[in-house]
Amino acid sequence: MSSLKQRLIEAMTDMPVVDAHEHLPPEKVRVAQHVDVFTLFGHYTQTDIESAGMTQAEYDWLQDTEVSLDERWREFEPYWHRIKHTSYTRAARLAAQRFYGADIGPDTYVDISGRMKAGNTRGIYRRVLTEACNIRVALTQIGRIPEGSRDILVPILPLAHLTGGGDVAAMRNAAERTGVELRSLADCDQVMGALIADYGKQGVVGFKMMSEELPEAIEDAAAEAFQAALAGREYDHGALATWLAHRALDLVGDAGLVVAVHCGIIWDNWNNFYSRHPRHMIPTLLAHRGTRFDLYHAGIPWVREMAVIGKELPNAYLNLCWCHVISQQMTISALDEWLDMVPVNKILGFGGDYSKPVEKVYGHLVMAREDIAEVLAGRVSAGTMTYAEALELARMLLFDNARDLYGLDV
Repeated sequence: MSSLKQRLIEAMTDMPVVDAHEHLPPEKVRVAQHVDVFTLFGHYTQTDIESAGMTQAEYDWLQDTEVSLDERWREFEPYWHRIKHTSYTRAARLAAQRFYGADIGPDTYVDISGRMKAGNTRGIYRRVLTEACNIRVALTQIGRIPEGSRDILVPILPLAHLTGGGDVAAMRNAAERTGVELRSLADCDQVMGALIADYGKQGVVGFKMMSEELPEAIEDAAAEAFQAALAGREYDHGALATWLAHRALDLVGDAGLVVAVHCGIIWDNWNNFYSRHPRHMIPTLLAHRGTRFDLYHAGIPWVREMAVIGKELPNAYLNLCWCHVISQQMTISALDEWLDMVPVNKILGFGGDYSKPVEKVYGHLVMAREDIAEVLAGRVSAGTMTYAEALELARMLLFDNARDLYGLDV
């Protein structure tokens, strides 16, 4: 590692961080669970294990803490040698070293498991996220507003919380909750607007959707479908769902909130990941110019397409959440090219994207700092920016940009 890169990493370690994407539940959920070394092989690392040949049933057995730890390690060890050098696994190894005093391996898994159990207590979020990572807040998605740990967890909800996915029964329930009488399609606007306002008061800063083709909304067809649904007749669910989705996107933008979008690679195995190609979002971005969209995961593997989207569409922001543990080399290459093409305020540099294994947020952040430092050190060495400018960009990537996009009070 070059001395310049090391200096940048050390400087970033002292910088505050906005963790721009997690699936972390309240801390009480984590500490109520049984943990051992195999907890560190949950969430993402699972896909490498299964890609290496383990079946889903075998993986489920591996996570059964009622089974002897030694027995599970014996079955796991061949897979360990197959996956231990992937980026997913590196985050787990870094976490084990930082919090449990040893790298994962056949001579350490018992001690690591014991230390994990002893450390799975109230305060683990503070020890990992605040003290070890210098994370000020983490934007989390668990399908609901967290019922605890709100000092650090800031919620993003599914967009379907507003639209009900086009289900009229869900919209009726929302209308009752907001005190709106449903008589026409226009009333759905009032319902969704009231929901957004209520969620905003509870600290929600955005809503999540998937990158997919969203057809053009046809209001007459949606109105006809809505009236049929109110009358209890069969209705064109697609026409209504599409109209509600488009209106929700506009209303979220009107409220100054953000639409987060999963783009590209899908987390588990056996998927047609082309279904989440970032190009699906281009018509939606063009149709909703007053709404800001936070496009996740660099659209991996379509990182260059994402660069052009970020460059040409002012309402598109590019988020490197999850990316550093998918592939450090791909992320380094993407970020280097993005800095040539995209205004730096539109790039969010880190989101851990974990749930139960909160320790791996630390491992991921170490890798993110390495990747950012690699890119910036190269530019300083090439004379295209100064060291002071590199520090400024690093802080923007790790803190300022996410804070400003989501309007966070940190």
